[in-house]
Amino acid sequence: MKLALLMGNRYNPWHLQGFKRLRGNPTVAAFRAESQIQDHFKERGDGTDWMQRERIYFDTQAGNAIVRAYCTFAERYLDRTPRVLPFHEQLKGYDIIHSWELFTDWSVSALEARKQYNIPLAITVWDLLPFNMERVAGRRELKRRVAEGADRFVVYTERSRAMLAFEGVRAERIAYVPPGVDTDLFCPGIAARAFGLKDDDFVVLFVGWFVPRKGIDFLLFALRKLIDEGGPNAKRVKLLVVGSGAGRERVEALIARLDLQDRCILTGAQSYERMPEAFRMADVFVLPSVASDEWQEQFGMSLIEAMACGKPCIAALSGAIEEVAGEAALLVQPNDFLALYRALRRILNHADERARLGAEARSRARKLFDVTLHANALSDLYDSMLK
Repeated sequence: MKLALLMGNRYNPWHLQGFKRLRGNPTVAAFRAESQIQDHFKERGDGTDWMQRERIYFDTQAGNAIVRAYCTFAERYLDRTPRVLPFHEQLKGYDIIHSWELFTDWSVSALEARKQYNIPLAITVWDLLPFNMERVAGRRELKRRVAEGADRFVVYTERSRAMLAFEGVRAERIAYVPPGVDTDLFCPGIAARAFGLKDDDFVVLFVGWFVPRKGIDFLLFALRKLIDEGGPNAKRVKLLVVGSGAGRERVEALIARLDLQDRCILTGAQSYERMPEAFRMADVFVLPSVASDEWQEQFGMSLIEAMACGKPCIAALSGAIEEVAGEAALLVQPNDFLALYRALRRILNHADERARLGAEARSRARKLFDVTLHANALSDLYDSMLK
């Protein structure tokens, strides 16, 4: 089987690991556009080294020179979003096309290839919000066409399944295939402290981008209050921040304003191979995501990685987090640094609670989110599409 995988500019190792384990060792091609976002993933390894790679282009990168110059100007000064140039002809000869989201340009080319070459088309949907992402002109019609024209839809959560019903997708066209993590790689263990951490430090771990929606601002407010009012144990608290991307200067400024420079360690991007070690250094993992009118936390891959490592987790009730974590994490309302502070204080001062939550998290990750389950479910889906 030849599989065309269309993830635009968001290829990364945690989303690709299931495809690497598909039955029958199929040929998998990554149709990838280069961008600042893709560079963010590439600096720590984007996970495509085992794949065939096919280049696709934004309208700021290829095509008519005059049009390209205008598109570049409009992106820089008029807040225009670059569009992916049509590439459906490159998809000819593949057995299955697997694209991402109803509203993306790569799904448009995938739909055209499905029409011209009769190639079965699957669409993964992360989005949780009905009628979302329709502010761009023509986006609503694009979504309608993809919802009507694709053969199957892959959802990672029940919320995405419910959202697709609003978009007119019938239940029998939807496959529930939650993502997975390698629970042999991400597993409990003892890691030597690094990044300047001491053996007796109590390590709070945050993994993610510095964008406001990931909630690091609220975590920093909670950390300041914990250090001031959390009791004697709070003297040992350190925050380990693993991440990169736009917004680091803003976060560093907030750390300075809160006088937390000696309590926060920003490691920058780390390779995926080093992430299990980072999780094992932690005493608690925090995912403090906040919601906006166009986004809620869609799954939280770092959450299931922390769970697989047997770490107690604190997460904000944004989007699908409750569905993913179940009762294996402390869940707090989003945008609430006081709730985060109380949860952190509880974890800091109760070792038995840490042990209980860590054990429940590990058990839930192995039962529901092992990458082998994900790969097998994807393989079953593709087999059904080829019949």
